[in-house]
Amino acid sequence: MAFKQRVRADQLPSLLAQSLEPVYLVAGAEPLLVQECRDQVIKAAQQQGFIERDLFQADARFDWNRVDESSATLSLFSSKKIVDIRLPTGKPGREGAKVLVEMAHSSAADTLLLVSCDQWDASSRKSKWAGELGKAGLLVEIWPVKPHELPGWIRNRMLLAGLKPDSDAVELLAELVEGNLLAAQQEIDKLLLLDQGSRVTADTISQAVANSARFDSFRLVECMLQGQLAECLRVASGLHRTNIPIQLVTGSIYRELMLTDTVRAAMRRGENESSVFRKLQVWPARQGPMKQALRRLSDQDLGESFRALSLIDRQSKGRASGNPWQTLDRLLWSLCEPGAVRLQ
Repeated sequence: MAFKQRVRADQLPSLLAQSLEPVYLVAGAEPLLVQECRDQVIKAAQQQGFIERDLFQADARFDWNRVDESSATLSLFSSKKIVDIRLPTGKPGREGAKVLVEMAHSSAADTLLLVSCDQWDASSRKSKWAGELGKAGLLVEIWPVKPHELPGWIRNRMLLAGLKPDSDAVELLAELVEGNLLAAQQEIDKLLLLDQGSRVTADTISQAVANSARFDSFRLVECMLQGQLAECLRVASGLHRTNIPIQLVTGSIYRELMLTDTVRAAMRRGENESSVFRKLQVWPARQGPMKQALRRLSDQDLGESFRALSLIDRQSKGRASGNPWQTLDRLLWSLCEPGAVRLQ
C-alpha cells in the first residue's frame, strides 16, 4: 500500500514544526509512544487554531454515525476542530473503514483528522482505509523497542530529561521494566521528582524502586540469587499479603533459574564467562548475584527447585495438596541455604 509519507515517532516533532497535515494516522503496539505522538499532534494543531476536539473511542460496539455527525456539525464558535478517533484493535470494521475512507477524501481546512491504533499488523497496514488515510496525510508507524535496543532507548530518555546515568543504571532499569516503556518512563519521572542530582547510578535505581510493588518480584529473585533468606521470606510474605498471583512470582524465579542453568552449561563447554553473560544479556549489575548462585547451587539443587516449582503450579490450580505459598517459602529456603530443608 502506497503512503504519501511514512515516518518514525522520533521524526514527528520536526515535521510538525514545519507544517501541519490534514490527516494523521498513528499506529503501533507501544502505548506510551502512541500517546506521546498523539499529544504532539494535538499540541501542534492547537497552536494553529484547532481549539475544539471531538474524541471517539471506537471499540467493537462503536456507532460510526457519531463521527459523521461530528464532521457535519459546524463548530459553535466557528473554530477549527480536531476529530480524534482511537482504535484499540486497529480494526475499524466494514462500517468504520467506509467512514474513514470518506473522511480521508473529504478532509476540510477547518478539520484535522487524527486516527490512532494501539495494535498494528500486516492486515491493518495493507487495508484500504489505512492506505487512504496515509495518502491524505501522514502515517506514523511505531515499532516495538527490541530487547537489545531498550538500554539505548532508556539512556536517551534519561539524557533528554537532564539526567546523567551510568551504564549499570541503564542496564538495571532495562532489566527491571522488562520491555515496558511506560514503566521505564514512570521510573525516569520518579528520579526527577527525587531531586537527588543529575547523576544516576545502579544504587540510585535500586533505592528509587525499593518500595514499588511493581518490582517486588524482581527484588525477590535478586535476594534469592544472593542467598538472603530473611529478605526473601519478607518479600514473599508481602507479595502474598497484597494478593499478587503466585504464578507471576514463580515465573520470575523459573526464568532466573533457567538462565543460571544456561550460564553454567555454557561455561562448562569452555565458553568465556564475560562472553556468556554478554550473549545472554546478563547485565553487570546482575552478574555478581548470579555468580553467587552458581557457586552455591549444585545441579541437584536446581533440579529439585524445578520440581518444586512444578508442584507449586499444581497446588495453585488445586491439582495437588498443600499450600503453594508455604511450598514457595520452603523453595526459597532451599535456594538460599542448600541442604537446610527437604522440598519433598
